[in-house]
Amino acid sequence: MAGSSSTVQTWVVHNKHEMPNPFSVASSLLLVVAAPAAAPAGAPDWDAVRVAFQQDQQQQQQRVTIQVPRVTITSSATIVVRRAPRVIEKKTKDCVKVQDIAGFAGVNTQESVDLVLRDGSLLRAKLGRNCPALGFYNGFYVKTNKDQKICAGRDSIRTRAGRSCDVEAFKTLELAR
Repeated sequence: MAGSSSTVQTWVVHNKHEMPNPFSVASSLLLVVAAPAAAPAGAPDWDAVRVAFQQDQQQQQQRVTIQVPRVTITSSATIVVRRAPRVIEKKTKDCVKVQDIAGFAGVNTQESVDLVLRDGSLLRAKLGRNCPALGFYNGFYVKTNKDQKICAGRDSIRTRAGRSCDVEAFKTLELAR
């Protein structure tokens, strides 16, 4: 292939047995049993046993070759990185009904939390300077009042870990053109 190359790596694996191979021990014992009758009855041929153990303790080698193709990003895939759409903050009411909040959209700045409303619009809750929004990645809790609203300058939201942050303002988010 034009423009591509590959790398071949070769490893040598050494394998030294810690314990004797049972087959070589059995074969050496067979040599002892089948030894000529010149040796006294019942006496093992220790030379044959020693040779069998030495042969078993020899190192074994095995070659493994793995071919890894070299791939460039342009030849294999195109990575598409989607950027968050640019939004513009616009002034809105100071209160939002709790029942109008459909979900939590995420944390996009250090001091704000984005909400999704039931009508599909986005609302940004601006938090105080001493309250980083990083603690809100897992969502949050709201304590409702009698009016069933969350109001800027009055209410606070609580992280799942228990930290409480005041809501300083709400801003409507619209896509920039």
